[in-house]
Amino acid sequence: MALGMCFGVAVGSAIESLGIPMGFCLGMLIGLIIGANKDEIVNKQVAEKGYKIKAIEKNEGSNEYGITLVDNQGSERTVSISSGTMETELFNVGDIVFIDEDKDIEQAFDEDQR
Repeated sequence: MALGMCFGVAVGSAIESLGIPMGFCLGMLIGLIIGANKDEIVNKQVAEKGYKIKAIEKNEGSNEYGITLVDNQGSERTVSISSGTMETELFNVGDIVFIDEDKDIEQAFDEDQR
């Protein structure tokens, strides 16, 4: 969405420089629409290749969380994340996530928001 917003600011500035009032607001609206569309496309791709959170369990001994992930083929995988990451990301059962290049899980979107 950030790229769409940058594009919107550029368009808005150009429209505003032509003397058209509210050009900046129009540009921001265009940027939001482009950004939201791009986010939806990315989220669909992640849902195809991503994982759904099946269970979240707190490991009291190590102050970490074990998150059980299920891919589209039904294969399960468990990953551990720190409590700090858990508090920041606010993962919930049913969320769609993906594993980035650093082997950390990143949230894509909430299942209820689709």
